[in-house]
Amino acid sequence: MDWLDNTAMGVSIRNWIAIGIVLVILLVSFAAMRRIQRAIVGRGLLDTYPADMIRRVLMGIFSVVAVLYMFGLLELEVGPLVGGLGISGIIAAIALQPVAGNFIGSMLLHSTRAFRPGDEIESNGIAGTVVDISHRAVQIEDFDGNSVYIPNLRVLDSALVNLTADDPRRTVIAFQVSYDTNLRAAQQVVLEALRGVETVAAHPPIEVLVRGFADSGVNMTAEVWHPAEEHLAKRTVSEAIITIRETLDKNDITIPYPHLVLEQN
Repeated sequence: MDWLDNTAMGVSIRNWIAIGIVLVILLVSFAAMRRIQRAIVGRGLLDTYPADMIRRVLMGIFSVVAVLYMFGLLELEVGPLVGGLGISGIIAAIALQPVAGNFIGSMLLHSTRAFRPGDEIESNGIAGTVVDISHRAVQIEDFDGNSVYIPNLRVLDSALVNLTADDPRRTVIAFQVSYDTNLRAAQQVVLEALRGVETVAAHPPIEVLVRGFADSGVNMTAEVWHPAEEHLAKRTVSEAIITIRETLDKNDITIPYPHLVLEQN
């Protein structure tokens, strides 16, 4: 077995065989990690994205360890290499801080499960449907069809509203009636009419309330509950407003116009 100790480029054949074995073990480990990831996701223990991120981090750690071990087998000095990269490494670390922060942010967003792809959210003044949560940003398709990317750290640092987390949602519709209106009768006819709107939820119950006095009439509101999905919510509110207007007209209840009095001196 003396031939194993012969050198090739200063490294014994035995060391080259060891390097080959390390590479095989590394590839087998990568394949095993992928199978484990699929099993975990398949059983619902983790979502696809965080499981994939964990696998990638582990692959990176395994790769670094394997490379350092192979450097040792190749009799390469790692110290001078690390020292030479010291200043460059510090500069790179500072430059990559936002990248690292957003990567950690993606893990936090997935772990907290405040929202998932398909949910409708509002964050940083943007409202829309979540398309993806990547290592860098949350991709949202707003209600006009535009793709918007919000960095993960900004989502974490700002107020977040999950519009579809709870169903149904409430909308308050404000309107006015004239001062000569029988307010109790107006409440009842509007309430009955809104109960006939197909997509208005029966529970929680609809409320029609008198809110106060204004210059031109009496302020009232109709509080209706409807599906959380944005497009259906908008259609429901639109139908509710039309129904209120038609009901007031049908019952000869006046919606007052603002009055302007001009005085000439």
